[in-house]
Amino acid sequence: MELKKAIETRHTLKVLADPDSPWELPQGETQDKVAGILAAAINAPYHKPADKAHLAEPLTSPVPWRFHVVSAGQCRKLVQKLGNTDLQSGKIRNMLAAADALVMTTWLPNPAGQAKAFGEFDPTLQNMEHIAASSAAIQNLLLLATEAGWNNYWSSGGVLRSELVFGWMGIPLEQVLLGAVFLFPEDTRGVDVKPGGLRDRKGSASQWSRMVEI
Repeated sequence: MELKKAIETRHTLKVLADPDSPWELPQGETQDKVAGILAAAINAPYHKPADKAHLAEPLTSPVPWRFHVVSAGQCRKLVQKLGNTDLQSGKIRNMLAAADALVMTTWLPNPAGQAKAFGEFDPTLQNMEHIAASSAAIQNLLLLATEAGWNNYWSSGGVLRSELVFGWMGIPLEQVLLGAVFLFPEDTRGVDVKPGGLRDRKGSASQWSRMVEI
């Protein structure tokens, strides 16, 4: 697929399966496909390296983002674990029941001058640059997933942002979730699907861009 076509084709789609009857999908091939697109998604620009406080084995790359990949089988386990809590999960369990994979994408804030609550960070220029770089990495992931034939959805996370879920996944609490990216199979097997509600409200380029004259 050409890049322009991938950009034009990519769209938000929620695939909502019954959490009490999660799909049974093959695991091995999907994991290989995910590994392939992750290897290419790394080619996103970043302004500054992550603070050394975040560089711990085995994730020692200086890029200011981290991808925590949850396979289809682990997504199904998460469906059950969330169902056994009092946490409000909305449609997250339905999406986990349908997903080929979930990519929990976090960014790595610079250590704050004083202690911050979970998920909070200093509003500095460098942290803004880290968020921008991590967003570029997510967009790479979405386009590569589209090229590979996956329906995809960039979620802000909902219940997946909680300390409890971070603990289950082994994600350090110093990281901040930027996107929970769901990768859904191309064949949705007739289950409920919901397209993104804002796709047709972007307007033309002339409505959000302009040529500058000095």
